[in-house]
Amino acid sequence: MMSEAIREIDLKRIRPSKLNPRLEINIERLNELAESIKEVGLLEPIIVRPIDDEFEVVVGERRYRASQQAGLEKVLAMVRKYSDDEVVQLNLIENIQREELNAIEKGKVCKFLLENCPDKYPSQNAIAEKVGVSSNAISLWLQSVEVVPSEAQRLVAPSTISGDVPEGKIDYTTAIKVGRSIREPERQMEIIKKLAEKHLPVKERAKVIEKAALEPDKPIDEVMDEVAETPFVLQFDSNDKQPILDGTKTQISRSTPPDPKVKAGNVVYAAIWEPRFADLLITSVERKRLRYFSEEDAEREGGYTLEEFKRLWGKTYGEWDEDQLVYVIHFEKTGKHQ
Repeated sequence: MMSEAIREIDLKRIRPSKLNPRLEINIERLNELAESIKEVGLLEPIIVRPIDDEFEVVVGERRYRASQQAGLEKVLAMVRKYSDDEVVQLNLIENIQREELNAIEKGKVCKFLLENCPDKYPSQNAIAEKVGVSSNAISLWLQSVEVVPSEAQRLVAPSTISGDVPEGKIDYTTAIKVGRSIREPERQMEIIKKLAEKHLPVKERAKVIEKAALEPDKPIDEVMDEVAETPFVLQFDSNDKQPILDGTKTQISRSTPPDPKVKAGNVVYAAIWEPRFADLLITSVERKRLRYFSEEDAEREGGYTLEEFKRLWGKTYGEWDEDQLVYVIHFEKTGKHQ
């Protein structure tokens, strides 16, 4: 016997939520779910609330749409009474946990709560505490709604733990930078589209935005070409300058992957958090474990012994872990920048 809390409802009596924050639905995933429902039915009930003589989806809009697509006449649903702000909060929490909403969509939900539910959510801090995120995150989501052009909002990718941005999308922090830096809406849209098409490294994205703001009449394609042609700046400690100029230091090891421009045959700029002091030709980039570092490696790092280099590494990156994989960038000085 079916639980009183869950019952079958005619699909034609259910309507989508007017408060659902999602801007777009992944069609491919919707199709996959619809095929699954055709085969085995809807296994997880949706949650609805009564609206007049019908019902409105509270949680499970994708399952609802997939059930329609699968041709179902009835679906399992749990009927509960919710206020508008409770529906918005449920959707926000559910999708933050699943990482399905992008910053724009989350920002619109937060804006709704602030404007329509001031008693429960009088401030950004109140929303942050209820949802379980930092107040800074709420602030950024709200800013994304205000500064990112409406036409470009669909190009903003969902925020994921991995930080991966799908092809044809842009991360929300870059979109916010464009909105803050560029005044003309058409130019904002063009830059966001171009950056979504080309997955540039973080520093190059920042340079494109900065250059586009400083030279408002220059075409975006030309700006991007100029940034792409600019050599990468490889940063060093102040005590590395003379060994590099003397030719004693011919490699540097880092614990993180190098910029795509740091590859054999490319020239990069050497700098000490200041304008470059030398041009370096990258001869090779290798990846190896610290256990395989030799006296020759230490010598190439700037004339150190292996023990001296281990102490230096410890000060910079922490304990010397022989199993740690590092990136070793080999280079040779091609000339001193004047």
